[in-house]
Amino acid sequence: MLRKMKIFVSIALSCIFIFTAIGYAALTDNLALKGTVKVEFPEGLFITEVRMKGSQSGLDVYNVDFIDYSTTVETLLSKSNDNNSGSVTYIITVYNNTNYEYAYRGLYYQNNLSGYHNNLVSTKNSSTKIGVVTSFPNGKIVAPGEYLEFEATYTLGTDKRTFPARNSFKNLLNFQFGINVESQEAAIEAVLAKFLNILNTKVTYDELVDKIDDKFDGNQEWTSNYIGNVSDAVDADSMTVETLFAGQLNMVINGNTTPATVLIKHENLDNNRLTGDSYTVKYNNQSNPTTYEGCEMTLYLTTDPLTRANGQAPVYVAVFTCDRDENGNIISDWYVVGDIYLGKAPIVGYRGENGGTGSFVTDNWVADRATYTPITGYSYTIAQGTSIKDITRVVDQNAIDSFQRLLDDAKEIIDDLTYAGTGIAIVEEAYEAASRYYTVDSNGNAIAKSGTTRAQLIPIMVKLDYAITEARKAIDSVN
Repeated sequence: MLRKMKIFVSIALSCIFIFTAIGYAALTDNLALKGTVKVEFPEGLFITEVRMKGSQSGLDVYNVDFIDYSTTVETLLSKSNDNNSGSVTYIITVYNNTNYEYAYRGLYYQNNLSGYHNNLVSTKNSSTKIGVVTSFPNGKIVAPGEYLEFEATYTLGTDKRTFPARNSFKNLLNFQFGINVESQEAAIEAVLAKFLNILNTKVTYDELVDKIDDKFDGNQEWTSNYIGNVSDAVDADSMTVETLFAGQLNMVINGNTTPATVLIKHENLDNNRLTGDSYTVKYNNQSNPTTYEGCEMTLYLTTDPLTRANGQAPVYVAVFTCDRDENGNIISDWYVVGDIYLGKAPIVGYRGENGGTGSFVTDNWVADRATYTPITGYSYTIAQGTSIKDITRVVDQNAIDSFQRLLDDAKEIIDDLTYAGTGIAIVEEAYEAASRYYTVDSNGNAIAKSGTTRAQLIPIMVKLDYAITEARKAIDSVN
């Protein structure tokens, strides 16, 4: 299950290019209202330029900007005359910096977004509305690596009570695109890979952590250390999540729009202070802060519409962590521990109310029975009803034995002079990366530590297995 994602997470970490996003603007920041061009891109589909087409009509203010590395546009418009409409057309350029097709899905905006007039927006022109009409038909494809232009015309209506002259009207709208794939599995793999990119890119990681920390009030409410795009989530949460994922939560599977709902939880899930990050909060505004060490980022993901009160939703769960030294310094990229697990969670309202809809309870998530094979020669089965905490913390002797076998094979290759210059470096790198999970005896042999959890071992086992296979291929090609 989701084998491609496991290989990406476990093998490609050493060659991920971490983009530095210069000038990244948080959604709550004040934006400079001017047309600009952005030229540095992480993975995703983004607006690269917004410019005015020709001249405006009936406006005395027609400022525009866009949020870096997103498809979100901010405008500030004002009519010059009470009785006339006012309009302006912008040419918007998007760039698809992924290996996936994207399809245009229309406008997305929050009606009640504080400080904006999104409640007046309509996709049709009207005397009492801000009409926003695009030249992009729904379903229009943007191919991998493609730059594509489309037009968006904003029109302030003629009703002078709604749009008095020289009053400013500010809007923040997302021109929504979704990954266009043939299967749900491919779409979910793309979302998980994107979340890994978010965690391993400083500006997006900081934005995510700041938003989660802003919510934590020390009262241990179930929503307190979460962020998500579930129904009824606050505007800042939903908009932040949609922007960070750069449209990849809006899936188009075999031509059908399939939005993904995610909840991201920040907690010490594996009971190991040498993995994950940390955060500090003040309980009930008291002066003595509490620091939580070794916190994983757990992503809960579903494509279920979550409309069945008291029902159960199928939910994928992936636990992301990073390594820390004894002083608490992060010494690795983020990666997935264990596997990508499918289970079920009860549908509730956003604040956990029974009988509600639009969200789900992560604490009550339980796994479906399934067998996973991370490497050839080692499989394990998750029992029906197992919690993600138990999955993450279990010690599996079969996994330790398989890890020991890989350590022995890697050591044999490293010590064998016939491998010199034929891919031995990748084995040495994987062997060194595994060192926190083994000791070395008096003969120089690596001995797997007995208490290491299966979840901790799986990513390093995959990396070792891949390195050993590649080295053997290299020596076979020489011989």
